[in-house]
This record gives sequence, C-alpha cells and structure tokens, in this order.
Amino acid sequence: MPLSAFKAVFFDVGGTLIRVHPSVGDVYARYARPFGYSGNAQTLNDGFRTQWKKMGGIESLGHQSGAKAEREFWYKLVYEVFEPLGGLDRFEEYFDIIFEVFREKANWQVFEDVTQSKILETLQKQGVILGVISNWDSRLLSTLENIGLAQYFDFILSSAVIGSAKPDQKIFQEALRRSGVAPHETCHIGDEIRTDIEGANRAGIHSILIDRDNRFDNGEPNRITSFLELV
Repeated sequence: MPLSAFKAVFFDVGGTLIRVHPSVGDVYARYARPFGYSGNAQTLNDGFRTQWKKMGGIESLGHQSGAKAEREFWYKLVYEVFEPLGGLDRFEEYFDIIFEVFREKANWQVFEDVTQSKILETLQKQGVILGVISNWDSRLLSTLENIGLAQYFDFILSSAVIGSAKPDQKIFQEALRRSGVAPHETCHIGDEIRTDIEGANRAGIHSILIDRDNRFDNGEPNRITSFLELV
C-alpha cells in the first residue's frame, strides 16, 4: 500500500530519521578533552553501548516523566561511561555541557535517503498527518527544531514527556488521539522490531521496518532498506 493511502504516518527518530554525527563517542570525547580525557572515541562508543544496554535505554524510565528523572538517567549513564576510564575532572560541569550539546544540529545527521526521497515534504503536501513517536527525552522537540525537521510534524511525542515508552501502548494511543485517525488508516515507521513494529501492530497500526544495515533478515513482510523505496 503506498504511504499516501494512509491518513496519518508516524515516524521513529533515532536510527530512522537521524543519527548522531559522527558518533556518540566522538561528541563525548571532543567535549571531554578539557576535562582530562585523553582516550579515543571508540572506547567511549563501546562504553556507551554497554551502559545503555545495562540501564535498558531511555525506555527504562517507563512511566516516569519530567526533567529530573531524565537528567538523573543521563547523569548516571555518562558518569558510568567515564568512571572505568579514570573519570573526569569537574564532572558536573562536563555533564551540563554534554547534556545541552545534543540539541545542536552539528551533532546530528539526517539520513541521506530521508533527504533524497523528500518523504516528509511529499506526505505533508499530500495532506497526510505526520507525527513522531520516539523513545527520547524532553530535548526531542528543540533537537528536531534545530535540525530543521520539526516543521514537518503535526505533533512530536517523546516517551519521557508522555510517561510511556514504545512498545507500551499509551504512547501509540496518544498519537492516534492527536491525529484523530483510526488505527487501520495509520502507519508507523521505525528501525526496531520490538519497540516500533510489534508496538505499532499491537495498537492496530500498520508498520514499516527501515533496515538500512540489514540487521533483521528475518522475512519481516514490510521491510525496506531505504526511504527511496517508498516514493
């Protein structure tokens, strides 16, 4: 079914529309140099991945919402990335900086196929309601504004603001409520099977898996490797 056949299309963000540029470790390392870090970016990437997994990602906040809970989550994560490497001088000061820089356009890259396919512009012109459903914190809106993507969306839902993280149903139900569209007339596009595909399907929403790196070669019926396949 062509995307234009849906009355509403929802998008995941990280790994679907944008990625950290050049990498989380690169950004961490660049700002950590003045605070005594002399290691490389790859070590920080490995540490970030390990700690993210250990803590269960942003979805580990579950039904908690608000600035305090998300800040504590990130503080612990960043602290635990650097601690085994000898820590940082003036960690509090470093954390304040690093928490803000991930709103900045320079530290993100819109995937080429998103830009080349003009998928957001096209759907918007066709009058399709566009929304974001993302396991993210309250910085999501300002981050998407700075990158230049916020303008395409009728609403932007982040899990830490809604107090519900995919695949939990509350955040999908909220997207349906805001769009005013029935589930069967709606499609959600994301890059994770459990959170995006299974979460959407449980809400009765059609789903498309974007799998640029062939991570899931499991016969997922609605699987694409580029947004160019949808236009």
